[in-house]
This record gives sequence, structure tokens and C-alpha cells, in this order.
Amino acid sequence: MSIKKWMELDVDQLELEEVTNLEKARVKQHVLKKRKKTPLWRKLSVAAILFISATAATSFAFPSIASQLPFMDNVIRYFDDEYKQYTNFETFSSSIGLAQTSNGMTVMIDNAVYDGTNITVSFAIETEHNFGDSMHVRAPHWFDVVGASGSGGSDRITKISDSRYVGLASFTPRFKNDAYPETVEVTWQPEAFYNTGTNMEVEGDWSFAFSLDRLAGNVQLVNETVANSEVSFTLQSIEYTDVSTILSYNQEAQESLLKKWKEVTPVFNISDNLGNQYMEGTGGGGKTSDGYRTFEGTTAFGAVHEDATELFIQPVAIASLMYGKGHIEIELEPIVIDLK
Repeated sequence: MSIKKWMELDVDQLELEEVTNLEKARVKQHVLKKRKKTPLWRKLSVAAILFISATAATSFAFPSIASQLPFMDNVIRYFDDEYKQYTNFETFSSSIGLAQTSNGMTVMIDNAVYDGTNITVSFAIETEHNFGDSMHVRAPHWFDVVGASGSGGSDRITKISDSRYVGLASFTPRFKNDAYPETVEVTWQPEAFYNTGTNMEVEGDWSFAFSLDRLAGNVQLVNETVANSEVSFTLQSIEYTDVSTILSYNQEAQESLLKKWKEVTPVFNISDNLGNQYMEGTGGGGKTSDGYRTFEGTTAFGAVHEDATELFIQPVAIASLMYGKGHIEIELEPIVIDLK
């Protein structure tokens, strides 16, 4: 059907069906809204038509605004990658290319990848408002994954010009019995962007939804334990994908240690036989159900160098009083992984 016929379609004659919140968010990506546009968008003309059948909602997507912006190309390059955490991200991630404008701010999702445990999303922001050197995002559920009971992770937003910022979010959703699905459905609804130092805050209406397929990976079972009189650490397995290396582990702390410290969690020093450093004093997500007597979790870093033959994984238990009240570091012996 031609664009002219679509534009002349009498939508009042269509029979509409109730759709889920996820479907509504997806539809919202492609509905052309009557918003005030910045001069950047005045030259971009797009049309979107929505047709809802009795069984499903289907949208006819207009050309991606994000793809027409040069600074949106390979957002990941703007971030310091000292430990090579984002090696191959651009090559193996999925191009999302979604953009929405509200209240003088355009938010665009560039690429995303799901390695079977963790999700990494790169995004960009163009704004008419003066946020200065720092910007943060407020969202009720941050990045929400359908079916997950929660998630943990981090995000960074970096200024690249007076009106443009790029962001990177990495998070680990939690599923019942650690049953990670082959495909994840991700939604993101930021409520506002702000800078506490300048008291600048801009609220808006942005809503994104997209799905990601799990990257294929190879799992190496390890089940090796290192311990001292206070804490023991077991590396259960390592999964290798094209973009990441994922450690699954279990830590146990002695009662005598927990009488002095409120929490005990691991961080890692990880390197290979070529001298490449992948992590240094950093860790990942995890959970405890018994006051840190046991702690189970995963941590991830970038793909291991293809020429490396050994991987050195040193767990360091951080025993802390929390809230900056003091901590100690308990170094354990490194676990050596044969990569041959």
C-alpha cells in the first residue's frame, strides 16, 4: 500500500485491542509525536503509520533518526577502556538506533549486547539546556528486564560538547534459579536528567523498549577453591563470549570475621600471561541470604586476548563496616586458568 493510501486511511474504522505495557512502549518508539523540535530535526521528515490487528500490534517504522547523527556512530569509542572491557562491543552488539525528543532533549540508544548474564547499553543525549560538565539520569526502574526480579550495575554519562553527552550502562538482571533466557526484553523510561552541582533538572517523557538475543558462549567448569582462616572463595565456572568473560563464583566468610565486619564481598585482580590487565580491584554483582555468610555472584570483563595461554584470577575479599566507616582487604592466592 502506498504512503498516500496509508495517510488517507480512516483509523476510526479500525478495531483496537488491548496490548501489554511492553507492546505499548515498543509502539511508542515509532509514533510520530507533536513535539517542539530543535533546529537539528527540522530538516528530517518522517512518517509513521500504526495498524493494530485483532491479534497483535505492528508498527511501520520510519527511518532511524539516530542513524543520521554522526556522533551517534560508535558511542563506545568515547569511553576510557583501560582494561579492554569493551573489546569487540561495536562488532558483536546489536544496533538499536532508537531516539525520542522531549522538553528540548533528545535521548538516543545506540547499541546493546546481552552476553547471557550481563547487558551493556550505549546511548547518547543532545540537549538545549546547559547541564555543565556533569549529568545524571533519574529513572524509576533504571533499565528494566521483563521477568527479572531485579538487577545491579552501573552507568556513566560523559560530556563530549556543550550540547551533547554519551552514556554507557552495564547491568546484571536477576532471574529465578539463575535461569537466564535466550532473549531478554528491555525497557527504559528515564524521568529526568539533572546536575546537582548546578541545580539543573529537566523532566521529560522518554520510553524505550527493545529485545536482545543471547550471545553464544563457551563454558569452562573450574570448581577451584582458594582459602585462608577467614574466608574461602570458589570459582565455579568461566564463560567466554565474543565480547566478555564471565566468572561465576561462591564466597564463604567465617563467623569470626562477620562479628567484626558487617559485609564481606569479593573484588578481583585479573591479568594474563602476556601482561594484559583486565580488572584491578573491581567486582560485580552478587547476593547473600544469610548476612554475608555466603555470597554468590558473577563478574564480567572484556574478551581475553586471543594469544593468551594463562589467566590469573586473584580474589580479594573486602570486609567492610559499610558507609565509609572502614574496611580491610583480604588477599587470597590467584587461581590460574589454562587457556590452551
